[in-house]
Amino acid sequence: MTLFTLLLRTSRKHFLLAVVLGLLSGLANARLISLINEAISGDATATGPGLPLFVAVVSVALGTRLASQMVLGRLNHGTLHRLRVGLSQQAVNAPLRGLEHLGEHRLMGVLKEDAFTISQALVQVPTMFVNASLVTGCLLYLGWLSGRAFLAFGLVLALGLTGLMFLQSRSRDSLMKARGRLDEMFGHFRALWSGAKELKLHRRRGKAFMSDMLEPTSGFIRDMLLRTADVNAVSTALASLLVFAIIGLLLFVFPAFGALERSTLVGYTLVVLYLQQPLDSIISLTQAVLRADVAIRNVERLGMALTEGAEPAGSERPEPQAFQRLRLAGITHSYHRENEDTRFTLGPIHLELVPGEILFIVGGNGSGKTTLAKLLTGLYAPESGEVLLDGEPVTDTTRGHYRQLFSSVFFDFHLFENLLGLAAPELEPRARGLLTRLRLDRKVRLEDGRLSTTSLSTGQRKRLALLTAYLENRPIYLFDEWAADQDPVFKDVFYRELLPELKQAGKTVVVISHDDRYFSVADRLLRLEDGRIVEPVPAPVVQRVS
Repeated sequence: MTLFTLLLRTSRKHFLLAVVLGLLSGLANARLISLINEAISGDATATGPGLPLFVAVVSVALGTRLASQMVLGRLNHGTLHRLRVGLSQQAVNAPLRGLEHLGEHRLMGVLKEDAFTISQALVQVPTMFVNASLVTGCLLYLGWLSGRAFLAFGLVLALGLTGLMFLQSRSRDSLMKARGRLDEMFGHFRALWSGAKELKLHRRRGKAFMSDMLEPTSGFIRDMLLRTADVNAVSTALASLLVFAIIGLLLFVFPAFGALERSTLVGYTLVVLYLQQPLDSIISLTQAVLRADVAIRNVERLGMALTEGAEPAGSERPEPQAFQRLRLAGITHSYHRENEDTRFTLGPIHLELVPGEILFIVGGNGSGKTTLAKLLTGLYAPESGEVLLDGEPVTDTTRGHYRQLFSSVFFDFHLFENLLGLAAPELEPRARGLLTRLRLDRKVRLEDGRLSTTSLSTGQRKRLALLTAYLENRPIYLFDEWAADQDPVFKDVFYRELLPELKQAGKTVVVISHDDRYFSVADRLLRLEDGRIVEPVPAPVVQRVS
């Protein structure tokens, strides 16, 4: 899909209106050139009908150009808005596993770099149409002045444009190669930010990161963009050469054969000189359009990747307020472990949950605890087996509704500054009370559904995430290593007070934990080893052993 195809798809009527207005503006400008040429040649007088006609044509040229720019400006920014929102919605609807496979850097590359590139090109579209229509009108006028001269003029112009098109194709290849490595560059930037401590603590690692990863990728992109800039410079020079070549033919070749009258020669020379600026502008703007076409192709590829395996839209239903029994029947999930060629398989897992119980999931690192949590909450779809809610299987159509059973705080949680979806006025007094109980009332205020700050320690940020989960008030709570960053006092509050209170309220609580001193809080203990459930050990026994 090209930039113009994108505009046609998003708003055909506005796009065609802008094109018509641009063409009228170009034709009016071409008519202005003819009027000026006639006045210079003595075919019109300033006091005769030429003056009112001149004023009328100027008004049409300026008015249509202004209208074209205003229409296309609204179309351009509307298209960019729909593009960003559409991609973001696709990301929201995409399976979590697909998003994880794509990687944050690729999504950010499209939403930031490609969207910005398309935006820059869209802003230039009105100017391109006005210039293109102006060139078209001037060519029509030149054909009307002299058909024979126009044939020679058209031959030289066609040869020059063929060369320009060849150069632009080379430029596009370089742009595509540069964009292909840009996602990799965003990945390096992300590693630079998240790994800053490790790079500073190990000097050789920092040097190797720069010399082996960031610098080569950046250098390749630089070389491709420099090649594109060089091609653009050559194209601009070729366009100027083309104009001067045509003028040379008009001034020195055609008169030698008596091929043109003086008035025609003056008209051709004036028009060709006038065309130099719009031709240069079109060549320059072509670069922006080529960049946008490359960006749009990248957006399309990302869109296809996001929609692959996306869940079908289910009917809007009220959030579930309760359940009787949730059963995992032989579910499995497999994936490649980091830095390994082998696949890790979780399952088959058989598990039942009922209201009003506390379940601890324990096991070593890499045993599959977090993957099980994502399968349980419906963030992953099982590869085999099924999830049964009150005896009914959870399908792709109903999985989105099923996920509304859960309030979760994962180990790699994200904390939103606003209580999104929870801004009801009656919740704010409860939220302020929870801030006090979580010992955050002196650091954080709640103002119109917005937290005054989230710049806190990891443990305090987790408390804010817990606040959000409490306000959601859903039947099942899942906490993934929530207490790992809490001080001993508040860790005891979490296990000894908060979890039992949730149980007494009839909630099901699933806790992934390494805190063996609190295993006695659990009603059941589920131990994972290498993706398999080992025989559950009653919590009191585990407490005595520890």
